[in-house]
Amino acid sequence: MNPLTAAHAEIEVKFLVPAASRAALAAELAGRGSPRRVWLTAAYLDTPDLRLARAGLAWRMRREGGRWVQALKAARAGALERFEHEVVRPDASPDPSAHADTAPGRELQALLHAAREDGQEAGVRFQTQVRRLVRRVRTRGAVVEIALDEGRLQAGPTVLRLREVEFELVSGSPVAMLALVERWRQRFGLVYDPRNKAERGHRLASGEPDPPLRKAAQPRYEADASALQALGAVVDECLAHISRNAIGLAESAQAAPARQSEHVHQLRVGIRRLRSALRAFRDWVAEPPAELVDGLRSLFAALGQVRDRDVLGGGVATELARAGAPPLSLPPAAEAPDPGVLIRAPETQRLLLAWITWRAGLQARPGAQDDLKRLARRRLRRWQRDIAQSCRRFDELDEAAVHALRKHVKRQRYALEFFAPLLPRKRAARHLQALAAAQQGLGEINDLVVARQRYQQLVASDPAAWFAVGWLTARLAEARNQVSAELGRLAALAPLGR
Repeated sequence: MNPLTAAHAEIEVKFLVPAASRAALAAELAGRGSPRRVWLTAAYLDTPDLRLARAGLAWRMRREGGRWVQALKAARAGALERFEHEVVRPDASPDPSAHADTAPGRELQALLHAAREDGQEAGVRFQTQVRRLVRRVRTRGAVVEIALDEGRLQAGPTVLRLREVEFELVSGSPVAMLALVERWRQRFGLVYDPRNKAERGHRLASGEPDPPLRKAAQPRYEADASALQALGAVVDECLAHISRNAIGLAESAQAAPARQSEHVHQLRVGIRRLRSALRAFRDWVAEPPAELVDGLRSLFAALGQVRDRDVLGGGVATELARAGAPPLSLPPAAEAPDPGVLIRAPETQRLLLAWITWRAGLQARPGAQDDLKRLARRRLRRWQRDIAQSCRRFDELDEAAVHALRKHVKRQRYALEFFAPLLPRKRAARHLQALAAAQQGLGEINDLVVARQRYQQLVASDPAAWFAVGWLTARLAEARNQVSAELGRLAALAPLGR
């Protein structure tokens, strides 16, 4: 390889540094070993329609001391790994052909060529000016470079202050690196941030600096993948879903309540999907420690208090007022936590990093069979039979049984999405459509049940609450009738192919 170029997969993890911890963290980095201090000024390039960003590429020119370094970065699956290719340049002029011996570099050239044909040229979207303090640390099983970046990110007249610390694996085990990271996280109250500077810069340049809402995506893996490979892809997707909505809440002090509510909802969906993935792959891959699963359950419940408050204070209250309900104050529920405080809390940050660490060390279960296609289809058919039986008996189910059916429908829907590369596409799509419709109807029933329980608490002190209870009871009956047809269609579906 040319000595002026470097291409590798970076193994790194990044955190926001609370203002109260900044001085202690900087002192720790500066006080031992041989720390380096360097000023970094970078310009990030893209087309006006953000073709590179949409393709997951970040193209950067950076002045490092007395030299110019051009870098191309590309997202990879997982919380830790990133592709990076760097080349030293004689000046600040960018040259996309310098990355041509890499697959992302060839993609970069193709995107820029297509953009020029459309009359678009790549230009600077935003810049960063950073003071970096770097120290290399040896720990048992790994050598890790720790870099504290302080400075600013600027897009036009808009400026965002940066204060973040990055841990990059130089050599050794990612799990060993993460053990070191956890010790530093505890000491300095660090907050995990899955975003890179390029993502934050593009958001700032577009006038939307807050972290975007992250919805679920379908994991990708080959049809002949092993259970270990498939679950790795699924867990990567679930952790991205969780962590990107978590940072949305951690940084949402100024966000509109509706936007914060959506981050809460999507974070809960991400947790539910991860728990469903563990059930879908059970017995085929080593399971996580019980404390990690229990931690997810506790976080899900705490976020559920926020979700219930938002549902009752929004849609249900609005519908009741529209129906002519007398003014009522909801009974005080268990105090819902502030979601931003909840995410920044040490126990939540410890949980997020613990799941990333478990994923980094994920292993197949000893003695497990590896014909994933056969195993997955057999499990899906068995779960489908159980759901169909409950659907046919829906009119007989009490509220607890309806709630259980809702959870099973969600689990089946998520499992179908997780196993999509192994399934007949058209038949799986029909199942997913039927499951989504059933899930929506059962979710409405659940919201109505929760609301009625809360309003029933008011009846003894305020007889006007009977209006709400009666209206909600009628709506529940109507909702059950509506979802019954959807459940009938779900029960009638032909089993997935063998």
